[in-house]
Amino acid sequence: MRNKLFAPASFVPRVAAGDIGLYSAVTLLDVLFSPENAPELNQFWMKFFPRSINFTTEKIMFDEIDNNEYRLAPFVAPNVQGRVIAAKGFTTRSFRPAYVKPKHVIDPARTIPRRAGEMSTMVGGGMSLQQKFDLIMADNLRRERAMIENRWDWMACKAIVDGKVTVSGEDYPTTTVDFGRDPALTTTLTGGALWTASTATPMADIQAKRTLAFKLSRAPVNTLIFGIDAWTAFVQEDHPDVQTLLNVLRRGGESVFNAPNISDGSPYNYQGFISGANTGRLELWTYSNYYESDGTDGNAAGMGINYLDPSYVVGVGGAINGVACYGAIMDRRAQLQPLSMFPKVWDEEDPSVTYSMTQSAPLMVPIRPNNTFRLKVV
Repeated sequence: MRNKLFAPASFVPRVAAGDIGLYSAVTLLDVLFSPENAPELNQFWMKFFPRSINFTTEKIMFDEIDNNEYRLAPFVAPNVQGRVIAAKGFTTRSFRPAYVKPKHVIDPARTIPRRAGEMSTMVGGGMSLQQKFDLIMADNLRRERAMIENRWDWMACKAIVDGKVTVSGEDYPTTTVDFGRDPALTTTLTGGALWTASTATPMADIQAKRTLAFKLSRAPVNTLIFGIDAWTAFVQEDHPDVQTLLNVLRRGGESVFNAPNISDGSPYNYQGFISGANTGRLELWTYSNYYESDGTDGNAAGMGINYLDPSYVVGVGGAINGVACYGAIMDRRAQLQPLSMFPKVWDEEDPSVTYSMTQSAPLMVPIRPNNTFRLKVV
């Protein structure tokens, strides 16, 4: 399979929309993205998508490039004409992303009770009702931003782990965006090859996939991400190839390998690295974060679902060069501006209630999908 590259087809910088209802767009954007109001998240996968592009169109477009820069120059006799090399071609693919648009009520009745931590008016403190209303609005935007950024991380995870993203939701037909990762880079081990068996060869399995990924992407895979069950099987004493790495550490060699440390309580942990003449530097992580189901994915609402299957090992290289793409928000008040998120606040008159809502139309695009692989090892 040829080496595939994906490139977003256009770029427009972010601009602010005009006034919207109770607050101006600038005010809401400032609140939404202010450091003081930033949610505490455990994003991991988005670090592989460091660039972002906001589109002025409803559809997100990316180009599949036929990369021929690794061809050898052909030999010709010195007294004949040079050979014309055909230019690289590309195919443009487009996707109309599903919206994520969490919405909350700003109930005026919530402005009357004393807020947690607020000084009582009986001792000279307290806030005005308008100040409380503004704080409720800011808290709603923080919660909406957290939900949206969690969804971004989920999409980034799927693009890396599966090489594709399946989008499904209420009133949105199930759609799969397949980035075309070579099928040979996704493998399920069976029988004696499973890492729970004494006959398994984990390092040979990893190296085979790294070699294939390099062949297909022309770039090394330098990070391994282990589900917890996969890590437990990886470091068990039955595997002499892994124990050899531990012995290198004991002799004061180049490997730094914290095999006993599965987790310190955080959802992802750096376990060390392997470094050598035949491996390069290979970073090792364990990952165990989960999200709460909303009940629309076939699971019970509130049920914890793993981002990464605990039995998976995932390889990622720096050449993946992921791009976070955002379609234009189809909302008149947003003036169709290219924004990663668009917040708004508005009133309903009867009964009197105020709503906040934040919208986003995301897709995480790996530029080199073949710079990743996945092994199911348990």
